[in-house]
Amino acid sequence: MSMFLRSNRIRTNIKVGKKQIAYSVLFSFIFGFVSGLIAKILDSTLIPNELSFLGLIGSKLGVWIFILAFVAAYSYTPKLAATRVFVFLVSMLFSYYMYTILILNLFPLKYIVFWSLAALLSTIPAYIMWFSRTDHLISSIITALPVSAIAFEGYKFYLFTVEYYEKYANVENVLVSDGVYFEMLGIGISYALMIIIILLFVPKRKKQSLYIIPFSVVIFSALVAIML
Repeated sequence: MSMFLRSNRIRTNIKVGKKQIAYSVLFSFIFGFVSGLIAKILDSTLIPNELSFLGLIGSKLGVWIFILAFVAAYSYTPKLAATRVFVFLVSMLFSYYMYTILILNLFPLKYIVFWSLAALLSTIPAYIMWFSRTDHLISSIITALPVSAIAFEGYKFYLFTVEYYEKYANVENVLVSDGVYFEMLGIGISYALMIIIILLFVPKRKKQSLYIIPFSVVIFSALVAIML
């Protein structure tokens, strides 16, 4: 399969100059740096309770899978996709943990090492994700991967919501008074929007969604069967 992906039978590399490549990498660095700061700020006490669900979304993998899918798919070449995703994640982790160290006076070394290794390994799916933006059947399968992952995480949160509601069903207005209900609703809507946006803008042609959705259902069902 690797030999197949390296060929031009799926998607042809876009020929651009070194300056455009440098700008695209720089954009990934800035975007990642700003995203890390925003994620950390949204996860802090500075955010009002009405918007606290944004911090929960930023702390989940779904939103990062969503962002990285677009970074990879809209790169000029598969190698550049891997590079841009790695640069994005490194700069994001740098700003996120510099805030943690300098502002919060914490030094979570284990987390820094773990996510740095994850950033390095992310170059592999980023390389593959580049092939999602074309008409080939395998592109539909590739696009189904992030859709399924986001749907699976959203489904896990749905199960948590149901469990939470059943646990506190006898406590009058607990969901509304604590703002938890609206927080859960906001997260559920956010996951649905991420899936819709991927289906609309990652495939090269809109009709590919007719293939992506069945593949996504199969992969999602496998994840549920194996991991839940």
